[in-house]
Amino acid sequence: MSDRGDRPNREAGTAPARPVRFDATIHPGRGAKDLAPLDALALDRVPDRYGRIRALMTAEECETLLELGYEVRLHRAHPIRPLDPRLVETDESAQRWLEERLATLKRQPDRSPGAAPARKRRKG
Repeated sequence: MSDRGDRPNREAGTAPARPVRFDATIHPGRGAKDLAPLDALALDRVPDRYGRIRALMTAEECETLLELGYEVRLHRAHPIRPLDPRLVETDESAQRWLEERLATLKRQPDRSPGAAPARKRRKG
């Protein structure tokens, strides 16, 4: 066992027992000061609330970034597994949801900033 709790020691260069993707942040490193070249890599990434670049990546993608001179900080490991079927939206339920939203829009008057005010009908 390691000194970090109940995690077993791993020899350098061995893969984890199960396939995972890592929640990581990417930072400029010694060899790569500019983050713009990351646009050329096909990473699932978004800026986080602190302005850092957060990505969900494989061990191989981490290794590639390290070889390019970036600093990669790993925050969590997420096991790669099939998506729970209960979380998958069906075409029928998506269509139903869209139709409900569109019906709501049709019933409401246009209140956008550039919309003309509704005119009252004159008697007479």
